[in-house]
Amino acid sequence: MKILGLYISAALLACTASAANVKDTKKSPDYTMVLVGGGLNVCSSMHPRNCAEADTFTTAAKSADMFAVLPEQLTSIANNAIWGEERVIEQQQTLAVLEFVRSKVNGDRLTERDLLRLWRSAEIEIDGIWVSGRVNYSALTDRERNFVLDQLQVISTVENSSRRNSANARQKEYANLAKTKDAFTVEIYHKIIELAQQVAGTQRKPRILVITAAERDPFASVDFYTNLFEEAGAEVSWFPLNAAYQAAQHIEVDNKASCDQLPQYLAAYHGTYQRSRVYPDLAKELEAFCKKGSQAAVEQIRRSDAIFISDGDQSLALQAFRQPDGTATTELKQIEAMLAGGNIIVATSNAGTALMAGGRYQGHRTPMITNGDSYNAMQFGAFDLAAPQSGCDKDQSCANGLSENHLTYSAEGGLGLFPWGVLDTQFSERSRQGRLIRLQNDSQTRFGFGIDETTALLVSLGQSDTAAEVTMEVIGAGGVYIVDNEKTLSSGEGAAINLSKINTHYLTRDDKLEIKDGILRTRFAEWKFAPNNNQTPLLYSGDLFERDNYRQLANLLCVTQSQQATAKTVRVGQGYTARLYKDSSSYARQGAFRLNGTELQYCSYRNMILDIQPAN
Repeated sequence: MKILGLYISAALLACTASAANVKDTKKSPDYTMVLVGGGLNVCSSMHPRNCAEADTFTTAAKSADMFAVLPEQLTSIANNAIWGEERVIEQQQTLAVLEFVRSKVNGDRLTERDLLRLWRSAEIEIDGIWVSGRVNYSALTDRERNFVLDQLQVISTVENSSRRNSANARQKEYANLAKTKDAFTVEIYHKIIELAQQVAGTQRKPRILVITAAERDPFASVDFYTNLFEEAGAEVSWFPLNAAYQAAQHIEVDNKASCDQLPQYLAAYHGTYQRSRVYPDLAKELEAFCKKGSQAAVEQIRRSDAIFISDGDQSLALQAFRQPDGTATTELKQIEAMLAGGNIIVATSNAGTALMAGGRYQGHRTPMITNGDSYNAMQFGAFDLAAPQSGCDKDQSCANGLSENHLTYSAEGGLGLFPWGVLDTQFSERSRQGRLIRLQNDSQTRFGFGIDETTALLVSLGQSDTAAEVTMEVIGAGGVYIVDNEKTLSSGEGAAINLSKINTHYLTRDDKLEIKDGILRTRFAEWKFAPNNNQTPLLYSGDLFERDNYRQLANLLCVTQSQQATAKTVRVGQGYTARLYKDSSSYARQGAFRLNGTELQYCSYRNMILDIQPAN
């Protein structure tokens, strides 16, 4: 017995030592959030233009969504209540054009590109009136067009497959990060994997959950993302958390979640139809996930090292994480707890990034931006209302007197994992400076962060009382525009608003910032130096909030010795003038960076002051 006791003690010591060794292989992640501004271009079988080499994928990989125009599908389009009485003409014209297309293709399957080409090129006569397919297509709202395409879409299968009707024969989209042309896209995805590996330790692959809750069709990109992260070295699973799942959990039938009603909930909440026909295996996976319930979902999160939330509609994704009364779901509570302890990485893209804002900072609620462009934001202000549906101007269905480009937001915020300010995306490319500034002014929000495409803001939460509340770093091809609203002066309302002394910063790759006690401090990358361009040109832009004109104008001010730049943005005789200028606190740093043969010039600045006022 004594010898046996010695063996047991030795075994326990060995297990303890082994556990200690495993623990030693882990470290706190450098950053716990990777907030991407969108615009990532990955080489995939459906997007071969992003590949560095031709013929990267075999013909077995899915290269396009497939469609068929069949009588039963046209019947479904005709009978659905999605068409209101005021849209009867558009419905009849659509059916007539599609019937013409059906006569041309004779039941053959088509790619979306071929279907739309035939649709838009059609010219038919209805009751003596000629109808253009192009005009008909353009007249439909996004909701109507998506509905029609969903009804026509069929499962993509391998040609000549003997298992044509089997879910196993469904073609899947494949991705190849190693052969992706855009080095900055590769960098960002590798950073997500690297941080997840830090959480996992060195003894196993990192476990990543992919969440497609923001997407209208939550099945469409599942294959792409799961294959992408798996190919990059992770153990990855689709995590089918979405608005339809939460509806099924809350609407019980016979004291059980109504998971058999998921197709109806997908139509009601996501506006997506016939998905079990197109993705039969994924539809079954969603149903199985639903039946296991929230406790199983929480356990799956607990075992993961990172979650990735894809692009789409942040308002839609919010319904996957919050109860109808606005409180956090058990899944969100688990993510919050793990994030606070540095035990999970939260990575997001575009709408998923905007979703992260919320909570409270300095006693004020941080809102979540949901819609709008800069011109309409400056003209009409910000509205704490549900975002209008895309295309609602066409059928006059926009609610609350809004148009589809009005600036809307949720004062309650999104998930609240990033409380320090508003988050906006695809920022410089779409000149969204005006909408961010107006939302901050109207909601009295201190900070705003606008993240460019192919750019990520890395975020690390402070882990001690003496540390900064949060530390951030920029990586990628673009930059992050930051608005500090503390000293902004505002007068007037609506289109007559006058804003001055807006403090702006623009940080680019390897720049860092921290926030502590309400003070934002920036630190430029060591490889950047003061601009040596002694020119002082007159800087002017005639269309400030179009394309990336704001960024170009600010960049010229950054790299030259000019002290100010002026601009206008005018539509139909109404608009605004802007002045961006330097003062004694302004600093600029520039430098060149090369990544895998691609060299970019960067110019970062802090404390450039902006004034905006009506042009008339």
